Amino acid sequence: MFGNRIARNVVFNWVALASTAVVGFFLSPFVVHHLGNIGYGVWVLVISLSSYMNLLDVGMRGAVTRFVSKGVTQGNHDEANQAISGALWIRYWISGVIIVGSFLLALSFNRMFPVPASLHRTAQVAVLFTGVTIALNLSCGVFGGVLAALHRFDLLSTVNILTSVLRAAGYVVLLRAGYGILALALWDLINAVVTNALQVVFTFRVYPQMRVFFGRPSREVIRKLWGYSFYSFLINVAIQLVYYSDNLVVGAFTTAAAVTLYAIGGFLINYARQIVASMTTTFGPLASMYEASGQPEKLRRLLIQGTRAALIVSLPIELALFFRGHTFIGLWMGHEYAGPSGTVLQILLISMMVGSANTTSGGIVYGIEKHKMIAFFAIAEGIVNLALSIILVHRIGIYGVAWGTTIPSVLIELLLWPPYISRLVGIPMWQYVWQTWIRTSLAAVPFAVACYLSDRYWTASNLFTFFLQILVLLPLFAGALAVIFWRELSQSSSPQLRRLIPWHVVEH
Repeated sequence: MFGNRIARNVVFNWVALASTAVVGFFLSPFVVHHLGNIGYGVWVLVISLSSYMNLLDVGMRGAVTRFVSKGVTQGNHDEANQAISGALWIRYWISGVIIVGSFLLALSFNRMFPVPASLHRTAQVAVLFTGVTIALNLSCGVFGGVLAALHRFDLLSTVNILTSVLRAAGYVVLLRAGYGILALALWDLINAVVTNALQVVFTFRVYPQMRVFFGRPSREVIRKLWGYSFYSFLINVAIQLVYYSDNLVVGAFTTAAAVTLYAIGGFLINYARQIVASMTTTFGPLASMYEASGQPEKLRRLLIQGTRAALIVSLPIELALFFRGHTFIGLWMGHEYAGPSGTVLQILLISMMVGSANTTSGGIVYGIEKHKMIAFFAIAEGIVNLALSIILVHRIGIYGVAWGTTIPSVLIELLLWPPYISRLVGIPMWQYVWQTWIRTSLAAVPFAVACYLSDRYWTASNLFTFFLQILVLLPLFAGALAVIFWRELSQSSSPQLRRLIPWHVVEH
């Protein structure tokens, strides 16, 4: 039952992600070439700086998912409603702070970054619009947390698909008509109003027991929400430092055009990360369910099989981009971007390869409310990341910023995560590492070698040929997986599960 639930939810997430990825794949070169390197760089800076206001969420959506999932599993809808109402009350106040904060950021934007004078007022108003969009998304994001707790990823995926399609359509129309970043920011706000309204309607329909109270929540509810979300907030601060400060460091210490070169490599990293997250996002509510119903063995099984699944999905993408990223960017964006953006991509992929293995662990620690220690890991990584990036950008430019991100990430992911999650779920660390990281990585070796050789000796003249080559090479990975995991496959009683290695052992 749970194996089918995981597979179903992952399919919905992947459909949404595939739609977003396809739209983004074709939209990104269009936006870059219409705005130009400087204009696009300023747009990236607007989004990156405004995204810091997401930190004011203080981890509230994760708390909603945790307590609604627990309350529904135990039949305690009153507890779930208190969590929802309390989170909404907190977020309404936060949204007001964000709107004020966006005004202050708009005033200081042109002092922080070397923005051309012709874009000063445009960038400031764009920051204001983006801030209002973030405030709206945070307020309505509580309902998204409820849908995740109820495993209604089909509805979440519908909203995400609609968001990406409307966003892309508006961008194309506006840019072709000659408008710039101000029009894009306004369209993002309109899009957020439409899609968030739809999300709210979905939530009330699928959870009829939900009752929203707009008064001040009790101290007990605030304490419970804050007790969970405080450490989520620390993790979000670290994530912001790790993933969103890079563009700001590049913009502050180099040029707006250099932001574009860095952002192209980072754009591909974000898409690859979303592919893994689309699957592992479902593991948090599932882990919460297992913990609430007292099933530790299923938690251990989820860790092993979920980690394998994350690696099986992520490794082919990461290895193909690592060995063939320069070629891909040259065919996708233009040959002038292949060298610098491709090198940034390679450096960032090193940290992503080890980080992908821990995405399942992250979902589990959130789901069972054991993310306190992870918050300290994340904060340490974020501080070192920012400091290294600032130091190295003066020495080796945008590559230094990429190395500043990669070095602390690799150390944290390799040295701290495996022993922590192994101890948490009660499994020997060597068994966990061998059954997940090592065996799956060994299966990827033939595919990695083939990607390296194909990039040297099998030139792709266009994107169609490039993707065709990757499809031709993928059976090497599938065949190696079948050999290494043959015992598990042969013991599976379900023909469907035999064809889907990642879901194999979660069926019981």
